[in-house]
Amino acid sequence: MTLLDDLLDGIGKKYLRKYIYPKILEEEKNTIKNQKTILSDLLKNIKNTKIWEKYWIPSILNESNIYQKFTEKLPIFDYDTYKTYIEEAKEKENIVRPDKILQFSASSGTTSNKKHIPVSSESLLSASKAGICMFAEYSFKNPNTKIFKWEFFPLTWTIQYHDNNITIADVSALLLLDRWKFAKNKYALDLFQLLHSEREIKREIALKYINPNKPITMMWITSRAYEILNYIQQRDAKMFDTMIKNMEVIFGGGVDVAPYMQYFKKLNLNYMWVYNASEWYFWYQDIINYDNSNWDAPYKLLTNHWIFYEFLEFNSNNFDENWNCKKASEVKAIRDITKKDINKKFALIITTNSGLLRYMIWDVIQFVDENLRYKITGRTRQSLNLKWEELMETQIGAVIQELSNQDKINIIYYTIWPDQEENPTKHQRVVETDAEINVSEQELAQKIDKILQKINADYKTKRNNDILLKLPQITLVPQWTFYQRLKKSNRLWAQIKVPKLSSKRNYIKEVLRIVK
Repeated sequence: MTLLDDLLDGIGKKYLRKYIYPKILEEEKNTIKNQKTILSDLLKNIKNTKIWEKYWIPSILNESNIYQKFTEKLPIFDYDTYKTYIEEAKEKENIVRPDKILQFSASSGTTSNKKHIPVSSESLLSASKAGICMFAEYSFKNPNTKIFKWEFFPLTWTIQYHDNNITIADVSALLLLDRWKFAKNKYALDLFQLLHSEREIKREIALKYINPNKPITMMWITSRAYEILNYIQQRDAKMFDTMIKNMEVIFGGGVDVAPYMQYFKKLNLNYMWVYNASEWYFWYQDIINYDNSNWDAPYKLLTNHWIFYEFLEFNSNNFDENWNCKKASEVKAIRDITKKDINKKFALIITTNSGLLRYMIWDVIQFVDENLRYKITGRTRQSLNLKWEELMETQIGAVIQELSNQDKINIIYYTIWPDQEENPTKHQRVVETDAEINVSEQELAQKIDKILQKINADYKTKRNNDILLKLPQITLVPQWTFYQRLKKSNRLWAQIKVPKLSSKRNYIKEVLRIVK
């Protein structure tokens, strides 16, 4: 490092702390005002489009209560109901935006089939603003950071389709392409290496070309960060040790982080979890290393980044027994979160500058304070509610954390399915750990059941005397089983989002075939 590097690092950090961070605090004070302005601007920006005309949006803009009229005119969409507009937008202008959309982010389809989400130049700017704000938060709360000396090592996936000026790619690839022209010297690998489509080759690329002596930060899906660090550690322990010494922080997210926290803690790294979905960039954790257990830290909603938010309470009034949203006429979302909404669960609905209108992204969140900090409790389509036990992914995360802390059992992957062939029914769980454990499947089932009854009153009631739910059935599988399942189904290119809780048994069957 040169004196010039030190100078530039100092100037950059001063800019983030003196100019960007105060703006973040100011925006937090004006959330309601900012959100009203954003909704009005977003609706004006889709003037004369097909969706503008179909729902007669001009009449909304002339009303004093825009939000009320907005909810009256437009239904709540999910991908299946919005797909027709998206597919038409690939061919024509003026469908969901006044211009023709040229880029689409591809989702791996955890809660539905594969999705193509429209991406505009404005939404790319939104993501960049969110990234700068995240770095400002981190820099302000970590005064000794060398943030402007880092090289970035993102796990970026490839372009899936490019023809007739239309590009379909993972959101990480679209962001990389957008930033490459002005930040290419800050990446630890070249563009071809970062966009390589073969996941196993990417591990070898990292092993061969990453310079472990340079300061580096990882920006990855949490499960991938665990996977590749584990791989480097096993293949070249000396390189791994040097790399970790020069790594200050990991920015991760995309999946539940609880299974990987013990591993990251042992590395003595800072960590900050973000949420960067196919539909875009919504939040990050603004409390770094929260209670030395950052996997459970609340997230902060980004309310002045050209996204308008609504919240639909996640209960039986708004969703059926399979957690499908009821008809628009039967439900009512809210815009403003007040004290009475703290600790309630909400499904998230967004309107964006990429052309999504009242679009439900299937994440379920629970606000923990009036500053719009919240925890992600799961997904509307990844929960078990066969006997109204209301089992959510975050509760399984709490179980995993307690097993790790008390019994040193580190569960890496799992999938759960309700066995409905018996009455009472039971939850079947396929579980992968990172090492051999000294408990039987029956003992592990009893440990998991005991913790779940402690943290989920509905589950405890249904388990009482085995009336509605019996003791869960556990099947332990060897390490890398879930990885092999993805490999055999040609899904190594996609973001790992193993279905954690599902009413269908397909995934469990596929995993169990690997070990037979």
